[in-house]
Amino acid sequence: MITSFFPGRVRLRAPIFKETDLVEKARAILSKSDAVKNIETNPVTGSVLIEYNPSKVPMEKLLPMQDFFARLACEAQHFDGKAESRDKISQMLSALEGLF
Repeated sequence: MITSFFPGRVRLRAPIFKETDLVEKARAILSKSDAVKNIETNPVTGSVLIEYNPSKVPMEKLLPMQDFFARLACEAQHFDGKAESRDKISQMLSALEGLF
């Protein structure tokens, strides 16, 4: 899922990122953080590039979110496009909003 990473920039690639409505929901949530500088999406390739300010994302804030992101990654990996799967991801994205 993570195809490249270095402080300040992470690229993700997965079929779920071709789902424009779910990607836009995630973008809206992440854009609320003052750490996120830019989010580029490519629905054709299923790629998302997130540029962020690494000094505003300390490890102390990320570590408690590790389990959540592991569960989200698992759901994304098994995403099949059906309503139940879409609803599960949408609910998880809503929960993400509370973490920021």
